[in-house]
Amino acid sequence: MLRYLLVLSLLLAGCAQNPAGLPLWQDREAAPPSLQYLGVGGYLLRWRGEALLFAPSFSNPASLGQPPLLVAADTAKIDQLMPAAANVSMLLVGHAHYDHLLDVPHILQRHSPQAKVYGSKTMGHILAAVIPRSRIVDAESAMAVGATPGQWFYSPQRRLRAMAIKSEHAPHLFGIKLLTGSYTEDLPELPRSTFGWKEGQTLAWLVDLLDAQGRPLYRIHYQDAASTPPLGLPPQLPDSKRVDVAVLCVGAWQQAAAYPQVLLQRLQPRLAVLGHWEDFFGNDPRQPQGLRLQDIRGMLAQTRANLPADGSLKLPVPFAQIPLPLLQP
Repeated sequence: MLRYLLVLSLLLAGCAQNPAGLPLWQDREAAPPSLQYLGVGGYLLRWRGEALLFAPSFSNPASLGQPPLLVAADTAKIDQLMPAAANVSMLLVGHAHYDHLLDVPHILQRHSPQAKVYGSKTMGHILAAVIPRSRIVDAESAMAVGATPGQWFYSPQRRLRAMAIKSEHAPHLFGIKLLTGSYTEDLPELPRSTFGWKEGQTLAWLVDLLDAQGRPLYRIHYQDAASTPPLGLPPQLPDSKRVDVAVLCVGAWQQAAAYPQVLLQRLQPRLAVLGHWEDFFGNDPRQPQGLRLQDIRGMLAQTRANLPADGSLKLPVPFAQIPLPLLQP
C-alpha cells in the first residue's frame, strides 16, 4: 500500500502529455492484412476469415482523472468503442493488471462469444469467476522459456497460431512495481480494487499468420509490458522465419534495462509498432493524451536507432489501421 501511495503521489504531480508534435499514425483504412490499434495494449488482427485480439481496454477508470483505487468495467463504453469482433477465435492476454484484463470478460461474453482466452494461470483464476473454464487456456504452462520453444496454439481454422513467451512487467516508476503477485485458486467474483488485479506471470507472444499449407507468411512479436532481456525474447525456432512486426510497449520503457534495444536487435523487424503510449486514467481514446512521466520521444528515438535498414516505425492513435509490410518473395 505504501508503495502504491508513493507512486500515486508522483502520478498526481504529473499531467497527461499533449501529443502535439508526435509522429502519430492516424489512417483509419488500410488494405488487408492490417493491424488495428484499439488503445493501451489492445489490437485487432484479421486474417483469412478469422480474427485475433490482444486484450483491449476501453473502460480506463479514474478518480477525478487520477489513478483509481476501485475499478469496474464500463460496459456501455466498451459497447460504444469495440469494433465488430464476432469472428475472433483467440484473445491473448499479456498480464492480468486491470488496465489489460478488466474489459475482457464483457468482450468475451458479448463481442467475441466464440473466442477462447489465453494467458497466465492468474489470468485464468480471475476470469473463472465469470467465464466458463472451457474457454480459458493456461498458456503459462506451455510458454517458451529461454531458448526452449513453447507450444503453438492454433485457431479453429488453423489460419492463426500463437506461442506464449516468458516475460516480465517492468517497474512502474523509480524501480517500484505495483500490483504484483498471483492467484492459485479460482476467484468467486471479479476483483473490485486495483490491487485485486494481480500481475501473475507476464507473457510476450509470437503470432503467425498462416497460408493454406500451414506455413507462416507473417510473424508478429507482441508485448504489453516492457521487459529486461532475456525475458521476452523469442526462442530460436526451426523455421528461421523472420519477425515482420514488433509490437512494443512505451509505458515504463525506461524502467527495463536495454529496452527496446536488445529486443529489436534480436527481432530485426520490418515494422515496429509502439503502443500503450496514451494516458489511460479516464481518457477518451478518440482524443488521446500521452502517458504522464514517460519519455515518449526517447522511446521513438531508441526504436529508430535499433531498427534494421528496411525497418519502419508507427506510433498509432487508437482505432488506426496499420498495414503489415508487403510479403517478401
